[in-house]
Amino acid sequence: MKTIDYDLRKILDKAENDEALNRDDCRYLLNLDEKSFEAGLLRAAASSLIRSKNDNSAIILGQIGVDVNPCPGGCKFCTFGEEHTHFERVRMSEEELCQKIEEFCRYGDLYGLYLMSMHDYDFDHYLKCIELARKIAPSTTQIWANVGDTSLDGYKQLHAAGVTGVYHVCRLREGIDTALKPEDRIKSMQNALEAGLELYTCCEPIGPEHSVDELVDNIFIGIEMNIYQHAAMRRVAVPGAPLAHYGQISELRLAQIVAVIALASATVPTMAYMGAHEPNKLCYTAGANIITAESGANPRDNSDDTAENRGMDMARCRKMMFECGFDYLRRGDESKIPLDFDYLLKTDSWQ
Repeated sequence: MKTIDYDLRKILDKAENDEALNRDDCRYLLNLDEKSFEAGLLRAAASSLIRSKNDNSAIILGQIGVDVNPCPGGCKFCTFGEEHTHFERVRMSEEELCQKIEEFCRYGDLYGLYLMSMHDYDFDHYLKCIELARKIAPSTTQIWANVGDTSLDGYKQLHAAGVTGVYHVCRLREGIDTALKPEDRIKSMQNALEAGLELYTCCEPIGPEHSVDELVDNIFIGIEMNIYQHAAMRRVAVPGAPLAHYGQISELRLAQIVAVIALASATVPTMAYMGAHEPNKLCYTAGANIITAESGANPRDNSDDTAENRGMDMARCRKMMFECGFDYLRRGDESKIPLDFDYLLKTDSWQ
């Protein structure tokens, strides 16, 4: 057996003993070669630690893109950036939104439902979408918002309407690869927390050109805010997006980054779940336990409905979590559903 590097052993022991990892620890782990023995140990340690904290449970989130328009956020990695998008302004009909919500919630095992809009969004219309989702979704499914920068008062209104939490990020090279200000993004995250909402953030969108220092700085934005969920997302080289020429990192490298974030976030008191975008089995054996089914518009997809292209449906999500060895799915009230072969058959998920 190969001797384990002393520094690696020391860092993994810290994580096992519920000691917070610092930035230098994370730099060391991110500098490991993702193909190395040491990186394999890192992924295994993160998976073991996260699974031990919640009885080897996973959660399924759903996301529906309810509005599409050329976006002034100008993100060079996003298919909706107004300078390069082929999309025109489109609003999902109430009938279609109802149908998609019902499909996500058919078996009552959706932990949370995201309603996604553009950076600039019609707040009153969005409130109507929330109201509709709250009527259709069971009480065991939380409603989450994925919208642009929002004021404290706006988030308070979303909370009062039945929203539990928000997905919001200050992205890698915000203000350079986007037309948005990092301070505005962070302020919006703070507004959400002050409004009593849970915060789900992510280190994203990761490309081959991003340095380890950039990744570490981005990871700790969420950790220092006491997020409820953290994640890592690789940038998809969407044809036509200005950054597509950089290509993509591998799923193996993404799994390493997931493992580092999982270990670094594990001591955050409010941290419960770890995500990976887009879903893949390597990440779910490296500390991730959130999987997302998607429908409607998707910033990583040129299709009008990502469910017909990149997006995974609920059945594929259930099966992937089963194949990755999770024993339970959690509902939004934290109750557990045994994730076994019989459940896959019951939910038409064994394909």
